[in-house]
Amino acid sequence: MSQFPLGDITSANATLVLVVAGLFPAGIRLQQFATDQSYSQDELTIAEDRMGVDGGLVAGWIPSIKTVTVMLEASSPSYAALSQLYRACERRRGIYECSLIASVPSIGKTFTWTGGVLKSGTPVPSAKKVLDPTTWKFDFADLTITDAAV
Repeated sequence: MSQFPLGDITSANATLVLVVAGLFPAGIRLQQFATDQSYSQDELTIAEDRMGVDGGLVAGWIPSIKTVTVMLEASSPSYAALSQLYRACERRRGIYECSLIASVPSIGKTFTWTGGVLKSGTPVPSAKKVLDPTTWKFDFADLTITDAAV
């Protein structure tokens, strides 16, 4: 028996719910993610720093945008909702406020991004031997990480 306990890092049972004010206020559970990745968050910049000519380091916390990319297979039933959001922004010539909630049972965490917008996407899947996944990028103001309820 190993001296280290087995850590569970399963992502297959994670869920992702998108809430869009004015379109999906109750939230929709996204389904049929891309084969190798369902969502990812870009690296966050926590601080800005600089070095003075005398070698002293100074730094300060800065706010940063939390960018999350969602990857869906071209055949995903959730594609209709994401393309509906895209079309609604086009028609409105404006934005809809979004939130995204990721529940990850394997690590007992819930990640909640709020105060966001759909920033960009690839609503047309590239046609290769088989269709590529579509990607949708959201920018959020806030991220809250909580321990999931057991």
